[in-house]
Amino acid sequence: MATTSVGWRLVALGVAFVSWAAAGGAVVLLAVNREAPAELAYWLMDVLSAVVYGAVVVVMLPRVRHPVAWIMVLVALGCGLSGFASEYAVLAHDRDLPAGDAVAVVGSWVWTPGTYASMAVMPWLVRPARWARPVVVAGVVAVALATLRVATYPYQGIDNPLAVRVEPWKVFLQHLHLHADRCVTVLGLAGAVWLGWQWLRARDDRGRGLGWLCVGVLFLTAAFAPIVFVRFDGGAAELVYEVSGVSLIIAQAFLPVALLVVVLRQRLWGIDLAVSRVTVWALLTGAVVVGYAGLAWLGGRLLPGSEEVAGLVAVGVVVALGQPLRWFLQGRVDRLVYGDGTDPVRLLGALEPAPDHARTRLDALVAALRSDLRLGGVEVRSLDQQVRAGSGALDRVEADLPLLVDGRPLGRLLVSPVDGQRLDARTRHQLDQLRGVLGVALELEVVNRRLEAASSRLVEVRMEERRMLRRDLHDGMGPALAGVGLGLAAAQRRLLHDPEGAAALLAELEAEVERRTDDVRLLARSLLPFQLDDGELGPALEVMARRFAGSGLDVRVRCRGADGLDTREQLAIYHVAAEAVFNAYRHARADSVSVEVAGTASGPTVLLVTDDGVGISGTPRRGVGLSSMRERAEELGGTVHVGPAPAGTGTVVRMELP
Repeated sequence: MATTSVGWRLVALGVAFVSWAAAGGAVVLLAVNREAPAELAYWLMDVLSAVVYGAVVVVMLPRVRHPVAWIMVLVALGCGLSGFASEYAVLAHDRDLPAGDAVAVVGSWVWTPGTYASMAVMPWLVRPARWARPVVVAGVVAVALATLRVATYPYQGIDNPLAVRVEPWKVFLQHLHLHADRCVTVLGLAGAVWLGWQWLRARDDRGRGLGWLCVGVLFLTAAFAPIVFVRFDGGAAELVYEVSGVSLIIAQAFLPVALLVVVLRQRLWGIDLAVSRVTVWALLTGAVVVGYAGLAWLGGRLLPGSEEVAGLVAVGVVVALGQPLRWFLQGRVDRLVYGDGTDPVRLLGALEPAPDHARTRLDALVAALRSDLRLGGVEVRSLDQQVRAGSGALDRVEADLPLLVDGRPLGRLLVSPVDGQRLDARTRHQLDQLRGVLGVALELEVVNRRLEAASSRLVEVRMEERRMLRRDLHDGMGPALAGVGLGLAAAQRRLLHDPEGAAALLAELEAEVERRTDDVRLLARSLLPFQLDDGELGPALEVMARRFAGSGLDVRVRCRGADGLDTREQLAIYHVAAEAVFNAYRHARADSVSVEVAGTASGPTVLLVTDDGVGISGTPRRGVGLSSMRERAEELGGTVHVGPAPAGTGTVVRMELP
């Protein structure tokens, strides 16, 4: 973002002071002369441009040193001095004041650099292209030649202080004639077409202001085209000059605001309300004046009776259409100044995700809100802080609003203004209106993330369950059944020559089948409960405890601080706990087992499985179950330790996950 400085602010204020003083002096001299200028429309354009563009310079120049800002300086100073000079020349002629002719000559060309540059150069600068650089150079040359022609021409009988009386220069100026002015006009028309093309091609708010700028340049071109291309005499010339002056005045209704919006990239630094109101007032006033004059003229020719009747009819029509016209103009100006932030329906378009899905709907909505309302930073947070979407920097939060859906609190909306500004009442009102949209978008994002997490967790749980079944069947049930098959074949061979040995072998095989039947039951008990699908570790361990209750084993579960664990950590804790309880039932001949899970936000998560069985002596044998427990812990960067219980009997399995 552009920044202001004291030095440039003083320069801008100096330019504005000179232009406003010149415009005020022109009005005072008009009152003293008590005579309307010969070309009233041009004089009005000069005074109006000095006032308006002086204000534009105050806003623009301290913030950007864009070439367009310097063109605005030329317009403000040139038009102000031109308006003052024309009235001073009249006063000097009537009262025999000094330098009347010189001031009149200066006033005839001092407006040219700024106004011509607005037409021939400025359109190519607001949307610059590399190929347009020669066009800009041509425009600058044409403006300079047109200015020099008027400023240095040695008028006969008039004291021109800048006149160049060298004969070759006089010949050059005679040959130059109006060719430079015509070149300026042609470049202005081409520039208007260029701006219109850019406006039609622009997407979203990137073309904001270009349409109005195009219209303003077209009115500038229309003001000069008949003068520089066609020669008029007598009454026709006077009419053309008046129409040209009116066209110049109309151009000022479009150009200033459009230039502020385009050049400052839609950042008006807190003056947007004033710009909006002044623009609507100017457009509405112009429309009322022109509409009344046109209707009165048309009514005088079509309606019977006196001109008073036509005037009354015109007044009635203008009054009837005044308010609808104001609403229409206000909407257009608000769209120009504020963009789509004034229209919640348009803002809802940001809920459509980008084709590449690089951003979520909530991210796109927050970014659109910040851009359209021209905020420094916007962030939306869910109550659990799990969902956050932001755009810009929250350097200084001035609005902290709750987001509700059907009265339910879902999160907060945090807003920071642009650096150096404060949130105005209008922006706060719009934020309050848009809270409902943001709340719905936040709820949608929260639900989507929960669904994605649940889907991912379900896939992990089912894959883990399959791995567990595959491992148990491959490492336990498969070899056991193969051994039973081999034992049956051996018993069959013994039936004829060793019936007693065959009977003993069959008895062993029967016991093995019973053990494997118990293993199948225990395997079914160790299947992952559906509570893990929802990330509920505590209830899942309770289900596991109830499965062993039918076998006479008392399993007590205590689970604290497991809500923040992810799916892999919950699966690892469940499997280690189930394996430890299974070993306590099968090998330790325990009557009771205690399962405890404790976790904190900053520390490790600890699983303790303690039984009252026969315990272990020395280093525990590294079997399949213990290896499986250690592998699960190591995958997550944790450890598993198996040792005797503190009471002296039983076993403790301790797993720590970071």
